[in-house]
Formats: sequence, structure tokens, C-alpha cells
Amino acid sequence: MAGRNATFSVAGMSELKAQLDRLSRAVGRRALERAGVEAAEPTARLMRQLAPRDTGELAESIDVGVSTSNDDAGLRGYADVMRSGGSAADAVAAVRDIRRAERGVRGDTFATVFIGPVAGRSRDDVIKGYVQEFGTATRAPNSYLRVAFEQDKDNLLLRLSENVRFEVFAAIGRAQARGRLS
Repeated sequence: MAGRNATFSVAGMSELKAQLDRLSRAVGRRALERAGVEAAEPTARLMRQLAPRDTGELAESIDVGVSTSNDDAGLRGYADVMRSGGSAADAVAAVRDIRRAERGVRGDTFATVFIGPVAGRSRDDVIKGYVQEFGTATRAPNSYLRVAFEQDKDNLLLRLSENVRFEVFAAIGRAQARGRLS
């Protein structure tokens, strides 16, 4: 169903931000990543169960992971410096400057967690998964990702909130024990 929007409300974000601000950005991000991956795994299992079975490769390709950053701007900056005849050191400095500028724009600690088909032997493996889900002009969709998400979304959000709380407070405890709280 293209164009569907999901809405939900989140309470406690200012409290979460206050706790994350006590940690270094890297420690906070890793805590959020751990919480997200652990919360998403049961949904991924359900997606694997609902995936169409032909060879079994589609179900095996469904995974949970994290995207550490969208570094397109940094990579473009590196390429621009190298194309213009700059040195590798200049290009690395450009990437560093771009990342620092991005950090100021993004501001808060965040993590991106994904669930779905990931590249296996080839890019075609991933494309096949999306064709199954959404169909083509000549092939009807055989949805399994959306169906699994719809079945598990309430539990996913509950697991996520519990895991974030646990992981952030555990990270704070470890930082306190090491004397590294901000």
C-alpha cells in the first residue's frame, strides 16, 4: 500500500536526550544501536518466516543492521579534492571538516537501524526481495516485509523503548564506573 503513513507518539524524548547528553556521542550511539538491533531481531525473524519460499535465499538474506552514518557528503568532498588535484592529506582534511559541519547540523546522538534484505552474492539478490514486496508493472506484489511489520509493530516499539532505557542506563553505569561521564 504505497503512500501509507504511520503515526505514533513518543513521550520522554527530552529525558532521553538529557541522559544521552551525559555520554560521549560514540557511547550513546552504540547504546542506541544495540537497543535497536536487539529490538528489531524478532521482527526480522517474522519477516524471514513470511518471506516467499522458492530457493530460501530471500529469507536468508533478511538481516538487521546499523548504518553508522550517511557519509555521502564526506565522500563527495574527498572525491572533489582529489579530482581538483589536491593531495590525499587535503582530501582527508576536507572529509574531516565536512563531518564536523554535519555533526553541528545533526546535533543529537542518533542511530539508524534497518531490517530487510541485504546484499548477498549480488545486488540482484536485494532487488529480487524488493520485487517480491512491491511487485512490478507485470508482477503482482507478494508482501512479506510490510505484513510482518504490521503484525509486530506494537511489540517492536515496546521492545525498543525497553531496550533503549536499559542500554542507555547501562552505558551511564559503565561510564560512571570508569569516571568518564560528561
